[in-house]
Amino acid sequence: MTHTFGADPTVLVYGDRVYIYMTADTLEYDHYLEIKNNSYGTINTLRVASSADLANWVYHEPIKVAGYNGIAKWANLSWAPAITYKEVNGQDKFFLYFSNNANGVGVLTADNPLGPWTDPIGKALVSRQTPNCDIPWVFDPAVFIDDDGKAYLYFGGGVPQGKEADPGSARVVMLGDDMVSLAGDPVKIDVPYFFEAIGMNKLNGRYIFSYCTNWSVPEEARTRLGIDRAVIAVMSGSNPMGPFTLEGSILRNPGTFFGAWGNNHHDIFNFKGQWYIAYHSQILEEAMDIDRKGYRVTHIDVLRENNGRFMPSTGTRRGVEQVGRLNPYLQHPGATSGISAEMSFGSVLLPGSQQPNEYADALKNGSWLGIIGADFELGSTENPGAKSITINARAGQQGNCTMEIRLGSPSGTGELLGTLKIRNAAFADYIIDFKNTINGVHDIFFIFNSGFILNSWQFNE
Repeated sequence: MTHTFGADPTVLVYGDRVYIYMTADTLEYDHYLEIKNNSYGTINTLRVASSADLANWVYHEPIKVAGYNGIAKWANLSWAPAITYKEVNGQDKFFLYFSNNANGVGVLTADNPLGPWTDPIGKALVSRQTPNCDIPWVFDPAVFIDDDGKAYLYFGGGVPQGKEADPGSARVVMLGDDMVSLAGDPVKIDVPYFFEAIGMNKLNGRYIFSYCTNWSVPEEARTRLGIDRAVIAVMSGSNPMGPFTLEGSILRNPGTFFGAWGNNHHDIFNFKGQWYIAYHSQILEEAMDIDRKGYRVTHIDVLRENNGRFMPSTGTRRGVEQVGRLNPYLQHPGATSGISAEMSFGSVLLPGSQQPNEYADALKNGSWLGIIGADFELGSTENPGAKSITINARAGQQGNCTMEIRLGSPSGTGELLGTLKIRNAAFADYIIDFKNTINGVHDIFFIFNSGFILNSWQFNE
């Protein structure tokens, strides 16, 4: 992401889309309006993005989880979510678990991966009063549903003094059939040099338990166990509740790749036959010239497996290759972006709509957003090609807003398809006809002056 922060990613693959839910890191300022270190003490929302191709993402309405205006009013904060779904009474139901600071795990439910979300129990699902939860941090949930339909919740973290090699702070508990109750008491999982950020996957019939190691792994243990400080390590076993055997590490600390060291949080997922790992780093701080204050941004990179074992992944700035191509003849929300500069994304509930419309807002003259790999051969006619585009947009308060549409580049070197000038402060449709039919596969760029608000776009044959 290039426009906002998002940490502790958890991934839901549902239908043909990937949904990522993230801790909503937000810049904090002191009395002199200088950016402070991230305290994580004001975060009460979760950010959400989704994609069908891992290159172009729609940035959805954030979920207001905690606090006076939140869904779970008993909670103060919302960190490190976990997400899954299950068929209930013939309909898929979604379960979003979150950390209330380090003092408990809550759960929200919805009938759609984008909500609206409700608080089904009105309290924490797991708290410090839950049996066997006398651990430093009751947080960082992971949820896993096995092939037999049984569901498990993993959580915990922290290192009691003098117990760096065996912190004893990882827990697992079976969930009730309703996914919002516990079917027993949490039990300890033995995890060497455990710190936080549990994950659970199943690969070739084996249960793969992944986690972040702590910062106190000595040289002897690094050599003997094949792990290091604050890396993502994996263990395997034949039962989702353990015991597990350590196999080594699969993702080094982001500081190894990007130079900014910090906590390491991840999620492993499979999309269209390929394994990936989502994690976070602090490279957006670098781009914003912020001096490493703990604000994090989500990455995705490929995670390969060999004979039933995950191989070490390499962190990159670019991310993964596009999966398939984007169909430009569908209507796309304005908040769809493969890359952007000086843009913000928001949402509005228009009359007659059940879900908010996600729009893009230009913050300055020259702001732009790019769409990756639009395939103009995906039309419905025998000789497809785009002859026009329909834009739904409105002007900001200053009026007289302008947008250019270019192929290949946001600069003057990109082929200009057309220009739109609007004054209307209400959303309306505008059609731009092209001089030539657009064929082939192209990156599309929308370039704006300040205040242009793009609600949706769709190319026409």
